[in-house]
Amino acid sequence: MANVEITKVRKCFGNVEVLHEISLSIQTGEFVVLVGPSGCGKSTLLRMVAGLDVPTSGTIAIDSEIVNSMPPKLRGVAMVFQNYALYPHMTVRQNLSFGLKLAKVDSLEIKKRVLESSEILGIQDHLDKKPGQLSGGQKQRVAMGRAMVRQPKVFLFDEPLSNLDAQLRVKMRTELSLLHRRVQATSIYVTHDQVEAMTLADRIAVMYQGKLEQVGKPLELYQNPKTKFVASFIGTPSMNFIEGEILTKLKPPKGSVCGGFRPESTFLSEEGAPAKLFLGKGRVVLVEPLGAMAYVHVSLAGQTVIIEAKSEVFPKNEDPVSVWIDPTKIFFFQDNGNRL
Repeated sequence: MANVEITKVRKCFGNVEVLHEISLSIQTGEFVVLVGPSGCGKSTLLRMVAGLDVPTSGTIAIDSEIVNSMPPKLRGVAMVFQNYALYPHMTVRQNLSFGLKLAKVDSLEIKKRVLESSEILGIQDHLDKKPGQLSGGQKQRVAMGRAMVRQPKVFLFDEPLSNLDAQLRVKMRTELSLLHRRVQATSIYVTHDQVEAMTLADRIAVMYQGKLEQVGKPLELYQNPKTKFVASFIGTPSMNFIEGEILTKLKPPKGSVCGGFRPESTFLSEEGAPAKLFLGKGRVVLVEPLGAMAYVHVSLAGQTVIIEAKSEVFPKNEDPVSVWIDPTKIFFFQDNGNRL
């Protein structure tokens, strides 16, 4: 295991700068998730750690050694890809051992590593099968096992669960979390799915338009977002936003501001709000029932807000409602997206 130090890394393709001086420290044994929308630069950054791309400027260090000019095979990293990248003509055992054979690892050591990793991942009964005989989840375990047998300093995951169905993704998230707890390996995980980020990460690095918006523990980002983008991206459903102006008897802030509040801080009755602030009257446009609770979409002053309602009886579409919010849970953002 090793630490990873990314310092002022830039990446340009021609005249287009896709990464803008990214600096990020990842501690030994830490599980860090790079999350953001498509095109934000997260996979490009991962590829540079792996050695598949070269930074335009800045440095990348693994285990305190700068690796900018070091070939991938010497960096001590192992990458798990989105598309599994298994050899279809080889058995699981052969897929797991192939890289070790190329590295001329002793045959007894190869056998030991293959057996250990297959038992940890629960694929020991599939060692003599070929990838075409496996389910999507089993193929992903084989891809992870192929990385594990190399005993790398750093594990790199490039959206490894995106090809799985929803139910299997939840199961694999749990297994990945338990696996990391057991192996305690330094890991960098790329995804556009903020639910994966929240459930897997020790820390999350939120990226947007080639920049790091915020880095922190999952709950820290949820409860204390520094920008409007982080507030909107972290959390499901997204934070509600209402445009307006702050009016005070003293100096009013210049320009408009945006108020943000989460669905669980919004209420359909005054009694339900721990601190009472009347937001206005609106009309229900959509109800998403989820069992003991529902997300109620309300049209309010030309904008739509989502309310997390907990009740035995939910409102219906087109019902008139009054909306209350907890004023202690309101966030204010400037025109540039930074939080006031």
